[in-house]
Amino acid sequence: MAVVVVMLLLVTVTALGAWQLFHQLHARVAADTLNNNIDRLLAAIQKNGDQMFLDTTRLDVGYKRPFSGQYFVIQLGAQRWRSRSLWDVGLALTDTASGSELFAVQGPGEQQLLALTKKLKRFGQPVVITAANDFSDLRAEANRALALLIGFWSIALTATLLLLNHWIRRALQPMEVARRQVAEIQAGSRQLLDESVPAELLPLIRQVNLLLEETRRALLRSRNALSNLGHALKTPLAVLSTLVSREEIRKDADLYSGLCEQLNQIEGRIRRELGQAQNANSAAYNTAFVPARDIAMLVKTLEQAHNRQLRVDCDFQVKTLPFEREDMLELVGNILDNGFKWAKSEIAVTIVEQDNQWIITVGDDGDGIVEEPMRNQMLARGQRLDETVAGQGLGLAIAADIVDAYKGDLRLAQSPLGGLEVKIIFPAPGLKKATIN
Repeated sequence: MAVVVVMLLLVTVTALGAWQLFHQLHARVAADTLNNNIDRLLAAIQKNGDQMFLDTTRLDVGYKRPFSGQYFVIQLGAQRWRSRSLWDVGLALTDTASGSELFAVQGPGEQQLLALTKKLKRFGQPVVITAANDFSDLRAEANRALALLIGFWSIALTATLLLLNHWIRRALQPMEVARRQVAEIQAGSRQLLDESVPAELLPLIRQVNLLLEETRRALLRSRNALSNLGHALKTPLAVLSTLVSREEIRKDADLYSGLCEQLNQIEGRIRRELGQAQNANSAAYNTAFVPARDIAMLVKTLEQAHNRQLRVDCDFQVKTLPFEREDMLELVGNILDNGFKWAKSEIAVTIVEQDNQWIITVGDDGDGIVEEPMRNQMLARGQRLDETVAGQGLGLAIAADIVDAYKGDLRLAQSPLGGLEVKIIFPAPGLKKATIN
């Protein structure tokens, strides 16, 4: 857009400059012509004894043809001569017109004339000569030349603009390729940017690749640290499990059951985190979340963790989601974990792409939550509506945090299966926050 504005300004300035140049050229040509005419008219004034007369044989033919566009008025003392071309029309001259500057005057037949008046001397006698010419043909020719110049100049600038636009597009094409590759990295189908780029762009691409590698290494270090922590806690947990099994603790049934429940929850949490860390390490170079593959893995893990076999109906209309795989595993895993706790026999999972948004829906056939305030309460961290099922009440709250981090929206509703339905909408990366209607 800026280039177009600059080009338009350039055309305007060029047109104004050309018009000014043609105007000055026209004035110079007119002045030179009138000066020459005045010189010839002065030479046509002759003397016969004491009498001054105008030698018409020395006059241009244009001065003799009526309304020819070439006129003069000569004032010599009491004598006044007019060109025959004026016929019986006079020129509206004023005393202020006497000088060395061109001035406009109305001629016969509404002709627009340029005139020049000079005060001279001939044979020692003062004489005032005014010559006027119709320069309309010259002005029209100058205007045609100006129009042609502006036309050709506009065409040349337009062609230059198109060529410049084409050149800029070609010059920026590597940036467009890099942008698409960044989107592929975000979607998990690529790890690094291609370094087959022009030399001017190569340092930037290499710096971005270094940043991606460093980010990936930092992520792996974090996950490895989590894995190491989980392994480090396994031994103390085993010792605690042994201590809990001692006879003096088993005698107190409430204390024994409470300790066992908490230890089982800690062990289950550690197993899940270790499983995710292992999956992250094995998928370090494949971070895309593939619903058909990853949700099947989650279902299998949850079946083992809950020791339940439920019917899980999946409808995936997308192959991948352009979000971090581990975040999606955590998100969908927590929602499915909640479904495995409350479903009676069936869970339905759908993932579709619609209007540049990704919609994830998970519903079950459990008892559900009819009241909306209670659904909102379920999203609060640590809130549980039923203490008979194991858990800390963090699953849906963690899911809500992940959804919010991706500018998505999460809502709880009544599932067509009868239980709770969790609906999530993610906008395309880079778009504004999604909302559920």
